[in-house]
Order: sequence, then structure tokens, then C-alpha cells
Amino acid sequence: MSKMLKAVLMALMLGVAGLSVVAHAEDMQVEYTDAIGKSNMKIVKKYFNNPYTVDELFFAWTGLQVAANKGQLEAVKFFVEKGADVNYKHPITKMTALHLAAYQGNQDVVKYLIAHGADVNAKLRGNVSIVRALNDEGRTEMVELLTAAGAKNDGCQEEKCN
Repeated sequence: MSKMLKAVLMALMLGVAGLSVVAHAEDMQVEYTDAIGKSNMKIVKKYFNNPYTVDELFFAWTGLQVAANKGQLEAVKFFVEKGADVNYKHPITKMTALHLAAYQGNQDVVKYLIAHGADVNAKLRGNVSIVRALNDEGRTEMVELLTAAGAKNDGCQEEKCN
């Protein structure tokens, strides 16, 4: 067999092996984030710190944010107890776990996050307050809960905010 053919075969074998490792890593990530969203704590614990850390980012979202968005209080508690940053903001939307839970109407998650240091006055993108955003959508029950916790309707007061 020529050296050139051996080199090509070796490159193909290494390339396929490399794709296998990447595909396996992606499968693990999908399984982990899916487990967070479903509060499947057996799978979450399987991957937690092996390889995923408490504030690991998945498309710039943390596990805490995924759990809060899905209303999974057990997973939210797990991440907070493990030291997750309750005030981490997505770099584009500026949404925190509290914002996500509030938008989804998850009062138990909102109350838990507030009790564990979530900033009720953290601003969304465009300097918009969560109270303003929820008021605009008619979510008065959540507005009342957040206002009682000290949230203010400040920030962008324009009809249209950036």
C-alpha cells in the first residue's frame, strides 16, 4: 500500500473518530439540558461536574435558567444549592432565571429565586424592567408578586424600548 493511500486512510479514520467524539459530546449536552428541563435529577446528577459545571453555558443559557424557564423547582433548587449565579444575565436578552420564570408564570420558582438573592430590579435588554414587560402583557398577578418583593417599574418608559 502506498504511503499516500495509508495517509489518506489514516486521516479518514481519525476524522471519523473525531466526529464520533463531537457527536457524543453533543448527545451528552442534549441529554443533560433535556433532563434539566424535565427535572430528571438522576440524569442531571450524572453529568453535573462530569463534565458540566454549575454555571456551564448552553447557547449562553445556564442550567439554572433552563430549569427556571421550564418551571422545574427541584432542578432550580439543585443549581442554587450548588452555587449557581442567580443573577447571571444572558448576553443578548439580558434575561435572568427570575425573568424567565416570571414570564412563564412560575410563581414558586420566582419566590424561591427571590428568597435566594435574585435581583428583582435587574433590567432586560433595552433597560426595560421586568415589571414593565409583564404589565405590557397583562400579567398582573406576577407583577403584584414582584412588586411586593421590591421590584420597580422603572427603566425604559418609552412607548417602544430598544
